[in-house]
Amino acid sequence: MKKQLNIFFSNSISAHKWGGGEKWMVTAGKGLKERGHNVILSGKSNSVFLTKAEEAGLDIIPLNIYADYNPFKIIHTKWILKQKNIDVIVLNLNKDIRVAGIAARWAKIPVIVARNGIQLFSDKWKHKMTMKLVDGIITNSKSIKNAYNQFSWMKKNKTKVIFNGLALRDDVEPVELKSIWNIPDNHLVFVAAGRLTRQKGFDLLIKAVSAINDSTQPFSILIAGMGKERKSLQYQIDSHNLHFIKLIGFQNNLASIIKSADYVIMPSRQEGMPNVVMESMALGKPVLAANVNGVPELMEHNKTGYIFDPLKVDSIEKAIRFALDNHGSEKVVDWGLLAKEHVKNNFSLDKMLDELESYFYNQYAESYR
Repeated sequence: MKKQLNIFFSNSISAHKWGGGEKWMVTAGKGLKERGHNVILSGKSNSVFLTKAEEAGLDIIPLNIYADYNPFKIIHTKWILKQKNIDVIVLNLNKDIRVAGIAARWAKIPVIVARNGIQLFSDKWKHKMTMKLVDGIITNSKSIKNAYNQFSWMKKNKTKVIFNGLALRDDVEPVELKSIWNIPDNHLVFVAAGRLTRQKGFDLLIKAVSAINDSTQPFSILIAGMGKERKSLQYQIDSHNLHFIKLIGFQNNLASIIKSADYVIMPSRQEGMPNVVMESMALGKPVLAANVNGVPELMEHNKTGYIFDPLKVDSIEKAIRFALDNHGSEKVVDWGLLAKEHVKNNFSLDKMLDELESYFYNQYAESYR
């Protein structure tokens, strides 16, 4: 019988933020707990991250990490790790590594694993020093592993690719999108979702839509999410009189909204393995996505979705026009059907948890050799 691991996740992201990395930690933590491991998640007090973790039935510890190398916070974190007899620590941001990572080293905890959904390290001296605190990196994209392995000082076997996993759901009920957001019956509906930040490329999407004024097929776009760019995006929408683009805020029932849409579009400038794309594919929705990082590892152009060049407004425009012109065609219908099957076969939650367990056990065993 394998050892029951004591696993500690540290995520010091801002209290109001809730993104793919945070969702991954809660999903992984819940899955590992259900497999019999002891799991603790730490983060900022009253954060969305800890709230979601607690709702998932996980043990939480408020741990407010604000600055690198804080000696008092390092000592306090070390005490927590020793008290909880932690075997594996999974870290999110660089400052988690430079506080909780140091604490783990002082506590002589054998395994420190940093999980990064986007590239957080570059070929700089300070990152080289930070990596000395980390025994392993888990990423969800081969492109990120390849980028890290280009650094001359990075050990080639230090980064492990473990794709995100989803629990496929057949219980997602659609909602009346057109009634809720006052969308005309003859409109096709595109949904985009994510934090309203420059990274997500919603400004590019709005620019692309402003150039589509000759389509015979009317459409609307719903952008779900909150963030610091909300005011500027709303100004951009208003200044172009694009009343059919609506910012609908954070949505707890995003899966139901996606289920009710005709298309999902992701115009991001940068991503890891984008959750919104994977979740939409799992729901059988046709997806249009920018060719960034893990997208080509997840989708095949014109087979399980439509991949367009990133950072280019005309490429987004072309993708939307293709969707409008080919809506209802056998090809587009097949995108969703094949995408759902692809996620089921390659990105299941059980497969992700199997790989995580194996990786943690291997790291734990390696530390005692």
